[in-house]
Amino acid sequence: MNTVSIGLVVSSAVIHALRNFLTKISEDKQVFIWCYEVCAVIFYLPLFLYFLSTYGIQNPMAFSFGVAAGLAHAVYWIFLSRAYEEGDISHVYPIMRSDPALVLVFSLIFLKEQVSLPGLTGIILVVAGVYIITMKELTAKELLAPFQSLANNRATQFAFLTLFSVAAYSLIDKIGVSYVHPLIFAYLFTVCALFFFTPYIFLTKGRALIRNEWKINKRPIIVNGFMGIFGYALILVAFTLERVSYVVGLRQLSIVFTVLLGGHVLREKHRAIRYSAAVIIFFGALLISTAK
Repeated sequence: MNTVSIGLVVSSAVIHALRNFLTKISEDKQVFIWCYEVCAVIFYLPLFLYFLSTYGIQNPMAFSFGVAAGLAHAVYWIFLSRAYEEGDISHVYPIMRSDPALVLVFSLIFLKEQVSLPGLTGIILVVAGVYIITMKELTAKELLAPFQSLANNRATQFAFLTLFSVAAYSLIDKIGVSYVHPLIFAYLFTVCALFFFTPYIFLTKGRALIRNEWKINKRPIIVNGFMGIFGYALILVAFTLERVSYVVGLRQLSIVFTVLLGGHVLREKHRAIRYSAAVIIFFGALLISTAK
């Protein structure tokens, strides 16, 4: 990869880590997500209209996949917020972002794609990293802890539910962008996701909580809304300069950055083992993304 591509992808990974960090430290995480996604739709509108006028929507299937992706993203937002409510960001984020392994497995099953040895090795590394990250220490006594965590720990359970939702929308997005320009599709599924998510927010939270979240976290909400667009734009530019597989793989650096934020800024526990697991997951994801 050239220097410019690396700079773009690393910057996007930092942005993704910061967005999730701000979500973690917000008051009501579901309301926070709803607020910054509304801001993103507002900020994104001029860019969407430009690309819509330039490229248009030629295939009506784009709308069908936009609705499906929107539903998947709305479910993802619910699980994501619950994971952050229940657990440390250095614990749940790496699990949630280990989706390259799950996407590859789903691709093998549903899209009949084939896997190479590097891809298989990457899956093994990701699984090992996810397994290790739920442990408190590398001892024989802790070997069964991941199974116990999956059965009894709500943070781990919601992290895995988030992981499955990420894998689901990734596959839908992969098909959806074949029918329309990626930026147009991104706007479509975000609007659709808000269509599903908004009634849930108003029914379960109410306007008072929304006003309170906006009052307390107005700046982080606006920043997150802008960063979502900016970070995605950086990745799109990187796609034009470098192989998509390399870009997607390197972007998993966000796992390492997020675990560092959780460990050093939030002072979360079990830092050493989570750092190690995050690095293992990153290299596993990198192998999967660069495998032929």
